[in-house]
This record gives sequence, structure tokens and C-alpha cells, in this order.
Amino acid sequence: MTALRSAWLIGAFTLVVAPSVVAQVPVGDFYFFDRSEGEARQVSVTTLAEENPVKGAGGLTWACEGDEGRLIVSSTYLGRAMRARVRWAFDGEAFGDTESWILRRTGMAVIAPPEIAAEFTRRALGAARVTVQVTDYQFRRESYTFNLEGVDEALGMLPCAFQSGDD
Repeated sequence: MTALRSAWLIGAFTLVVAPSVVAQVPVGDFYFFDRSEGEARQVSVTTLAEENPVKGAGGLTWACEGDEGRLIVSSTYLGRAMRARVRWAFDGEAFGDTESWILRRTGMAVIAPPEIAAEFTRRALGAARVTVQVTDYQFRRESYTFNLEGVDEALGMLPCAFQSGDD
């Protein structure tokens, strides 16, 4: 009888807590996350790099906070500067010019400026893979390769500008 009561309590607790739990849905190589609370909309799609799944470094994320979209690459510690150097290449092409991305306060992620995010997204929609290189404060280049299977569907789940890839 105690086991039945415990199972009932766990089930009831799950129903009470469920609305605040993060939704996580696999979409190809990506995961869709919904961390929205009330009116505050916070959703994202993320994939991990091939090289570093154990360290937790090397994530590629398109995120929406309200109507604002962000393209974020998480990395190992990059430093405390305001910006970091980033370059990228799709499907084995040569790397483009080095760009200056905004460094998050944690020093563990960079955010693409809007015009770069738009071009990157447009290119991602027609690609199978992308390699992103981020240069840290000691001028070491961290390289991450991301598979992009399901990127079209994943971006289509986002309510912000990334869904079309045109912005």
C-alpha cells in the first residue's frame, strides 16, 4: 500500500510541477528547448559539436527571447574581452574573413551581430555541416564542427526572425 501511495504522490507532484519544466524535443541533430514562463517567451534550438560532447563545449544555438533572435556559439573559456574573433565555413569550403562577435559575460559563448546571424542562418539552411572557429584570449583557435540535419525544421519551430532565414 505504501508503494501505491508513493506512486500516486509522485504522479500528483509531476502534474503540479509539469508546467514549469523545460520542454525538450529532438529535431534531427538539434534539440528544441522551451524555457518560457508566463508571458516571457524563451525558446531555442541547439546542436552540439562533433569534437567535444563530453566537455560541454561547442554548442550552436539559435535562440528567441521574446521577438529577438540570437545566434550563439558556446565554447571553452574565451576570456573577458567584449568581443571575440570568429570565422566559419560550410560544407568544407574555405573559411571566410574573421569577424568580431560579442562575447558573453561568462566568457564561454559568442553572439553573432544581427547582420552576420542573418547570413549564417541563410547559409545554414542549405548546408549539411558548418565548422566554426573561435579565437580565445591567448590567441588559440577552438574549432567546432556541427552537423545541420534538421536545421530547416528546427528553425521553423522558433517564433522569432530565424524561422525564415531571410532576416
